[in-house]
Amino acid sequence: MSRDAAGGAAVGTPDVGLRRRARLRIPSLSPTVIAYGIGPVALALLLLFRHEGLVAKAPIWAYVTALVGSGITSRVAERWRSAEAGSARLHVRVVVHVLAVTIVIYMTGWGPGLGMAYMFSALADMEQSGAEAWRASLGWSLVGCAAGQIFVFNRWAPTLMTRSQAMTIGFLGAIVFAIAIRMAGAVAERKEQMEQLLEHRALHDSLTGLPNRQLLVDRLTHAIELAQRRRGVPPVVMFLDLDRFKLVNDTFGHHAGDELLVQVAERLLEVVRTSDTLSRFGGDEFVVLCEELGAHESVNAISERVHAVFDEPFLVAGEKLPMSVSIGIAVLDDAVTTTEVLLSDADAAMYYAKAHGEAGKVQLFDPETRADARNRVQTETALAHALDRNEMRLHYQPIIEIATGRTVGVEALVRWQHPERGLLGPGEFLELAERTGAIIPIGEWVLTEACNTVSRWNYTRPPEHRLNLSVNLSPRQLAEPNLVWKIRELLTNQRIDPQALRLSFELTETFIAVNEERERHRLAQLHDLGITLAVDDFGTGYSSLAYVKDFPVSVVKIDRSFVDGIDLAPRSQAIVRGIVALVHSIDMKVVAEGVETEGQYRVLTELGCDFAQGYLLGRPCPDEPRIDPAPAPSAPIETETVVTSA
Repeated sequence: MSRDAAGGAAVGTPDVGLRRRARLRIPSLSPTVIAYGIGPVALALLLLFRHEGLVAKAPIWAYVTALVGSGITSRVAERWRSAEAGSARLHVRVVVHVLAVTIVIYMTGWGPGLGMAYMFSALADMEQSGAEAWRASLGWSLVGCAAGQIFVFNRWAPTLMTRSQAMTIGFLGAIVFAIAIRMAGAVAERKEQMEQLLEHRALHDSLTGLPNRQLLVDRLTHAIELAQRRRGVPPVVMFLDLDRFKLVNDTFGHHAGDELLVQVAERLLEVVRTSDTLSRFGGDEFVVLCEELGAHESVNAISERVHAVFDEPFLVAGEKLPMSVSIGIAVLDDAVTTTEVLLSDADAAMYYAKAHGEAGKVQLFDPETRADARNRVQTETALAHALDRNEMRLHYQPIIEIATGRTVGVEALVRWQHPERGLLGPGEFLELAERTGAIIPIGEWVLTEACNTVSRWNYTRPPEHRLNLSVNLSPRQLAEPNLVWKIRELLTNQRIDPQALRLSFELTETFIAVNEERERHRLAQLHDLGITLAVDDFGTGYSSLAYVKDFPVSVVKIDRSFVDGIDLAPRSQAIVRGIVALVHSIDMKVVAEGVETEGQYRVLTELGCDFAQGYLLGRPCPDEPRIDPAPAPSAPIETETVVTSA
């Protein structure tokens, strides 16, 4: 099978437009009507004209034979009325028509008028077999004209005018006829090209040229019907979604996102089979329809080839961007009978892979993924209205200065008071908010609400006990072009001392790789406002001093994974000691996260860590922290995992 113009592979079925045209019934005069209805009328008129001397005095039986014979042969030739232009069947049909018309016209003595009859015949051929049929119609009609002229010249055919007049008029008529048919053919070809272009645009993605959702659904429907009828190999649907694509759009703009999508489509076309259909389903989602997988082929092999496409980074806007893709797979079975269900299952599996695994995971559909997809849609819908319904809450976790035991700041942590599921931690909705873009308004609300609350607390506190505020920024917030302007306006309107605001961010692989230079400039602008910048979850992923030294940060927050067991594991203690020493050597402060036992707090004190926060020192709550230092409990408390994200 050959790949179509869009780059998607043909699946052995006609496209949507062709099947639609096949279902349309265009009213026309059938050969049967012509042969048995118009034929007798034409015979009667010929007899009348013969009596009046307007046609040649040929024998009656000759007229009858010519008309009936032409009707029968035309009826037989019409079996090939749908023959494609250039095919042998089309030429046979045209020859039969030309021969029938030529015999009848020249037999009456009106040979010079043959061009008009040829014109109607050629137009009918183009309507039935396409614009290109004008070539066959014109060629064989000219042959008929030439044959008729030979018969007139040799007096083998009657003529109602002089032989020289018939020859001259016939020659000029052939020229006019040829010009008219060529012009009609050109107009018809142009019309067909426009129709094909419109049909292609209606069924293909304008950016990548791949089949769009409509064409994919049509081909998948046909594949399901074929598999159910033949009981053959069931079709497989692979649903692909680019990980962190929205971050690329937000950072570089939609033009760069479009450029990335085009490159992804080109690479995917190189690894799918020619019998597969690769479609852009919408946004950053692609679908691969696999049919007739052979014994030596498997969907796993195809998914591995798809993943290999993302091994090399993509060059977009002058930057090399590492990308990954999450894949959901659904296979037609007895429980799935419709196109919509199969696509929905593959989509659900893809989102399950994205939500429950690392980037680039492959998930085969099972009933659990459908339930997960339903919950995801419900959560996403509710999250979109959470701010409007005043369902977001802020809890504040104290940050303790280890040397004095004094509360010097708080970290604002968002919660969602779900109307049905109760109070949800950030781990249950922030990833979804990041993916859908809801994190932007939520992040703005968190920053505004936290600044207002802490400003109100500080208004009543002594100067030596006023609190710094730590707020986490998501990668999508950092990618916002107007982030600096919004924060400047907030500080001005609320009369907040910028030095009392600490914005924390996490140096992730995505953050570093997408646009290091642009983010460095944005962070420098925030630093120029007097805001303290902190690196969150230090020691994991790409958060290393090699990057920290290039960013205008003043505080490093050690990830809880290094603090956990620091009093029992010498290796963890050595790592933290090294981090503290290195950070202090470049004039930065250190905050230890997740402090939950007295032993951890004691070791951090011995290592010279500057600040600490955790359940031992204070759980997140909506209330203002105490001014006097809170005494540490005498025994370890029960631990609980909290994701400290915006």
